[in-house]
Amino acid sequence: MLLSLINYNVIGCGPGGMFFLHALATKRKQLEDVGDVEGLMNLPIVTVFEKSASPGGVWRSDRNRDDGAKGSAPPHGECQNQNSNQSTETLTNMYEGLWINGHKDGMEFFDYTFEDHFKTPQPIFLPRQQILDYVMTRVTMHEDIFQNVCFNTSVDSVTYDEEDEQFAIISRDKGGTITTSRFDKCIWASGMNGKPKMPVEIFEKLGGFKGQLVHSSAMDELTGSSPDEKNAVEGKRILLIGDSYSGEDLALQCIKLGAERIFVTTRSATGSASYMGSWPEDRVEILKFSNVSGVKDDGTGKTLVFDTLNEKYPVPDVEDISIIICCTGYIPNLHMLEEKLQPWKESEDCGEWCMEDVGENTKTWRMKENCLTPILGHVEPSTELESNTDFIVENSYRRLLISNPNMMFISDCSTDYPLLEIDVIAWLCLAYITGERAIPTKTQMLEENARELLESMQNHEVRYYIDENFKEAVDLIPEDHWFHDATSEENVLFERESGSYVLRVLAGYMRDAKYPLNLGDMDGLNKTG
Repeated sequence: MLLSLINYNVIGCGPGGMFFLHALATKRKQLEDVGDVEGLMNLPIVTVFEKSASPGGVWRSDRNRDDGAKGSAPPHGECQNQNSNQSTETLTNMYEGLWINGHKDGMEFFDYTFEDHFKTPQPIFLPRQQILDYVMTRVTMHEDIFQNVCFNTSVDSVTYDEEDEQFAIISRDKGGTITTSRFDKCIWASGMNGKPKMPVEIFEKLGGFKGQLVHSSAMDELTGSSPDEKNAVEGKRILLIGDSYSGEDLALQCIKLGAERIFVTTRSATGSASYMGSWPEDRVEILKFSNVSGVKDDGTGKTLVFDTLNEKYPVPDVEDISIIICCTGYIPNLHMLEEKLQPWKESEDCGEWCMEDVGENTKTWRMKENCLTPILGHVEPSTELESNTDFIVENSYRRLLISNPNMMFISDCSTDYPLLEIDVIAWLCLAYITGERAIPTKTQMLEENARELLESMQNHEVRYYIDENFKEAVDLIPEDHWFHDATSEENVLFERESGSYVLRVLAGYMRDAKYPLNLGDMDGLNKTG
C-alpha cells in the first residue's frame, strides 16, 4: 500500500487518539474500495504515544484488571518488544464509580448503535465499562488500529524547530529508556481530564481540618476509622465541593455506601447536582451560592464555615464533617508542550474581547428574543467578555493552533455529545491532513473566531459563561421561576434552544470535516439534525 511521506505523531490513545485512528482506517477502506491510489498516498504515517498499557483513556480503570477482555488491547509492534517485560499498570484519573451523566442517546454513534452492540435495550445511564466496551468494538471494526501505538510510553516534551519545520518529541518508556523522535505534524489528544484540578486556596482554607480531604479521582483511597473498617463512608457526614457531574455521581455513590448526610457546596448552582429534583432518602443538601471558607475554631476541627455568595441563600455552619471530597474537575495535561505550542496557558487568565472588537457597539447591541427575554429584558454586555467558549479557544481555530497549524488538538467540547464531538473533530483533523479541508490563513482564522464569538452571544447558555453582566442577571432569577424547574415546559424549551445551537455548531464542523453524517449547518438543522 502506498503511503504519504508526512509523519504524524498523536499524543494519547484515549477517545481522541482512538477516534483519529478509526477515522483514518475508515478513510483508508473507502479509498481502497474505489481504487483511489492518489488518495491513499495522501494518508499520513501515524505514530501514537500512550502512557498506559492499553487504549481507553478516561474510560479505563486501573483498579479492575479485567478491562482487558474487550476494553483494552495489548501493545503492538516495536513498542511491544521494548515493553514486554514491563508492568501493565494503567493510569487513569477517574473514580471507579464513573457513569455517564447525560442520556445514553447523546453517547451513541450513527454507524454503530447501542442496539448493534448490546443486542438488548439498555437503561438511560450506563457505567464506565460498558461505554469502553462499546467504543472499543466500534473503533476496531475495520482493522487493528493499534499497530503503530507505543503503549507504556509517556511524552516528556514537545518542541518545534522553526528552521527544520519539525517537532522534536522526547518520549520515555516504562523501563526509563528515553527516545527523541522527529515528526512533521503533531496532534495532542491527551484529553481534557488529564490531571485533577485542586485549587490551592482550598488547602489553605482547610489547613485545620481534622478529617480526610481528597480529590474525587482519589475517592477509592479513603480509609476507614480502623484497619478493619473497609467502608470509609458509612455513617459519615461528607462535604462535596462542586456540584458538577462528579458531585452528582459521588453523592449517589455515598448514599449507596451508607453515608449519614452529604452536603454539596456550589458557587453558581448550575451543575447537574443542583438540578436534581430529589435525592434517595433525602440525604443530600445543596448549599447553593456558597464557598467553603475555613474550619471553625471550636476545638473539633470538623465544623466548616462558608462564604454566602447570595444574601437570599444564607449558608449556616456545618458540623461533624469527616470527609471532604473535592469535585473540582480536571484540567488538560499540557505540560509536555512547549509554551508556544499550547492553545492556552494554564497559569494565565483567559483573554478578553469587547463588542467593539467585532464591529459592534456595547450600548446598541441587542440579543435576539429568546425564552429568557420576558424575565431578563435587555442585558447590556460587559465591556470585557471572555474569549474562550466550549467551541472557541483564543489561540486556536477549529483545533488548529493559529500560530502554527502543524499543531492540532482533539478533545470534546463539554456538551451533551462528548463522543460524537471527539469523533467529528478527529475527522476534521484528518480532513486538514488530506487536504479535503483547506487550512485558512492566520487572518482568516482570527476573523472567523470573532464572527463565531459574536454568534455565541446569541445563545443564553454560552453567554452566561462569557458575559459577567448576563451571568449576574441570570443568577438573580427567583428560585420559584420555571428556570429552576427542570420538569417545566418552559425549561424544556430553554434546553432545546441551547441544544439547537450546539448541534448547529457541530453540524458546521461535520460539513467541514466531510464527516459521514449530515445534520445541516450553522444556519439550520436538517431533518436528521
